[in-house]
Amino acid sequence: MLKSSTPHPPTPSPLKRGEGEKSHWFVCARRCCWLFALVFKFYFALSFVFTTASAQSPQELFSSEPFQSARRSIEAKLAAIEENVSKKSEPGIADTLSALRLALEFNPKDRQRFLLPRQSDASKISLDRIKKLFDDKEALAEFRKDLETMTVSIDERVDLAESRRDWETGYRLRWLSAGLSSIAPDAKPLRKTPWSHATALDTAPEGRKGFSNHPKTGWPAGSYTLITTPHFEIASQSDNKAALEVATLCEQSFAIWKQVFFHVWADENVTGPAYPETFERKFSVVLFRNQEAYKSKLRSIPDIGLSTGYYDPNQRLSLFYWDGNKTPSTVVHELTHQFFYEASAKPVALDTNRGLGFWGVEGVALYMESMSMRACGGGFVVDVGGWDSPRLQAARYRRLHDKYWVPWEEFHSADGIRVRGEDDIRAWYSQATGLAHLWLDGTDQQRRSFSLYIDSVYANKENPDLLGEWNDDKKLRDAYDRYLIAGPSESPVRPFFSNRRDAVLCRSRLTSQQLLEWPVELRTTPWLDLSFSQVDDELFVVAGAKILPNWNIQRLNLESTKVTDNSLESIAESKNLSELDLSNCAITDLGVSALRDHKSLKTLWLNQCGVTDASIDVLLSIPQLESVHLSKTQVTAQGWRKLLALKPRLKAKSTAP
Repeated sequence: MLKSSTPHPPTPSPLKRGEGEKSHWFVCARRCCWLFALVFKFYFALSFVFTTASAQSPQELFSSEPFQSARRSIEAKLAAIEENVSKKSEPGIADTLSALRLALEFNPKDRQRFLLPRQSDASKISLDRIKKLFDDKEALAEFRKDLETMTVSIDERVDLAESRRDWETGYRLRWLSAGLSSIAPDAKPLRKTPWSHATALDTAPEGRKGFSNHPKTGWPAGSYTLITTPHFEIASQSDNKAALEVATLCEQSFAIWKQVFFHVWADENVTGPAYPETFERKFSVVLFRNQEAYKSKLRSIPDIGLSTGYYDPNQRLSLFYWDGNKTPSTVVHELTHQFFYEASAKPVALDTNRGLGFWGVEGVALYMESMSMRACGGGFVVDVGGWDSPRLQAARYRRLHDKYWVPWEEFHSADGIRVRGEDDIRAWYSQATGLAHLWLDGTDQQRRSFSLYIDSVYANKENPDLLGEWNDDKKLRDAYDRYLIAGPSESPVRPFFSNRRDAVLCRSRLTSQQLLEWPVELRTTPWLDLSFSQVDDELFVVAGAKILPNWNIQRLNLESTKVTDNSLESIAESKNLSELDLSNCAITDLGVSALRDHKSLKTLWLNQCGVTDASIDVLLSIPQLESVHLSKTQVTAQGWRKLLALKPRLKAKSTAP
């Protein structure tokens, strides 16, 4: 047995009178503190278990009997109305019915859906349409009562979640309650005290002339309007309508961002029911008169002329000009950057040139661009993400059609300088878009992991390990492909939003019948890609009649589908068709003849089709044709020379047989 090198402790000296008692009380007090701390930790551990395990999730809430009974009652009323909707001549009735159905589907599988209240004076028309859905006051009163029952159920779950300190659930359910209760006309608020977060959307923007020179643009006093909202200060030289529209969109974007990224802005001091906001100053926004003024102010920034908006983190300022329908998505994109910089609870140290994880910064902003809104009574139905998200269409095409993929290690470690130097930066951005959708359209845990990862990027400490098992190139690529292919097939019902008209369904398992069940409004589309899918002639030929069923398409890709000559007459009826891809389809000269004299067709792909020299005269008759692709067809060299001789502009962009 080895001897210890540590000396024995000295023998304690005798205690003086009273020292034992003091030592005894000290030991007891220390043990009590230790016991209290142990109980305290046990209480919060137990609270966490109850919060995560037994607090009712949205799915459980939506399946509760009072909630479901009220929803079934409303759905029965809507079904009865739908049978007679064609008899109602009032405008917007069918649209209102469709919006109500969306509002009642709170938790769709493939996207995030929210309900937002809106300014009272802006919702009168939509509220009047709700009234017109119902035949009498009694039916309208029953509808209000059903909505009230659903709202009460939600409020009960709010109280339960907050009692268990599940602040994120409580916060999101409070928004849902506010949005749902705003739908019905003349509905009375159920909570006595208005919730400040929701009332921010009901506060009309206030405008006045700028009294002094604008500190960041140099605009002289009196030359601009200063618009204030609860969270924003907007200096504008644009027209009043555009400025007010941007001001409203700013508040709506912030309301959605706070719900999607609750843990980014809410620290341990943010608790219900008030959920106090910890950031002190308002967000600064500038709206220029036109593109020229915007470009002049930001001329030092490379390629600024290609954009309609820009966030400057150094000045803590978002800058835009109004360009119609292009502007809203840009506003949401740049505001997303601004919110992460200025509203995050944790310190931000992101270097947009040298910081790793630049893809995440842009990917999350591109995801938020998908924010789509439809009026519904006194509120809005808002979708974020989903397989039909506008930016995701290009991402699906790049991956499933072009097979574009940057290996994960190279992709996530790229900084801003590297990305901006990419030869095909659009393709790089498409991958960032798609991966952000993969995480944020996923489970609650996947969304949380992505939020933590974005936190690490903005802290300039990018940590891909936070993303879990998908921090692996093969696993991520496989999951991404499954997500892109399965999305449309697993959720074939496509809601209508005016900013979601493109649809790239390459390699999806959707059938012609499922596509024909889409809302009629979505048959007018700039881009429909059905390549390598299951569609056939049923999509264009109804009951044997070659009549296009209300499709109005500009770019149509049917490569490697089951479409045949039978569909061409119907497709040719699409007067705005500019690009048509029929590669590897059962198309012959008979089908091509339907395209004779087509007024708008510019690009035609007939690779691997059974066409011959008999189609040359048809191609020559198409006045706008700029490129034609005839690889692996039966067109002869003589026929090809004739085509190029009589239409020489085809030489630059076409493919020979």
